[in-house]
Amino acid sequence: MRGFKRAVVDQWDHSYRKNFEDANVRVFLTGAGRFAAQRAAAIAFEEPADICIAAGLSGGLRPEYLVGRVLTARQVTKTDGFLLADPDLVSVAESVGAAVVQRFLTSDEVVASAEEKRKLGDLADAVDMESYWVLSAAASRGVPAVAIRSVSDTLDSDLPLDFNRIFNDRGAVSIPKVIGQLAARPSKVGGLVRLAHDSERAASNLARVLDSFVQSVTLPPLRENAKAAALLV
Repeated sequence: MRGFKRAVVDQWDHSYRKNFEDANVRVFLTGAGRFAAQRAAAIAFEEPADICIAAGLSGGLRPEYLVGRVLTARQVTKTDGFLLADPDLVSVAESVGAAVVQRFLTSDEVVASAEEKRKLGDLADAVDMESYWVLSAAASRGVPAVAIRSVSDTLDSDLPLDFNRIFNDRGAVSIPKVIGQLAARPSKVGGLVRLAHDSERAASNLARVLDSFVQSVTLPPLRENAKAAALLV
């Protein structure tokens, strides 16, 4: 949508930059999971940032959150801790179309089955694998942060593959591993195609919200605090 340019060519640093309005926006593609998110955040925060957005896809843990619904949470939790999102940034996200929920749960593994999601429904509104670690990195540096996620798989849906076994050491999807699982279970092809379609829809909705967010966040009430640059992880 905005013609971002690749900033660094490195196996760990997948970053892009774009200046528009009065914001210098840097985007870092973290990959899935704690290790990938922490490594990307360490690289990202080598340069100063005024705000941080942990953005991506998530699994819905409540029946009302349909595919493509963009959510922002007041807090992000894991099994033994929680972090609060910056309330001003949550308000901006809400103003541009994100639904405000109480909490996101950051899991160490992909939550793949509807049964697992239902068990987690009492703990959180949606589940992902990176938000807590990104917000933690921001908090340790005093950078206001918010998590904005779009639902790619709903409460009642089972993921078609064992996604805990398809990521490489950078947290990226390994195509050979996907092909290996499909070769063993070809009946899962249809489910994978549906998931790809749903993920594309979710990502498109997320992109529109993020684009509006970055344009809005430099306006009052945040301008007085000189938050003129945004860091997306």
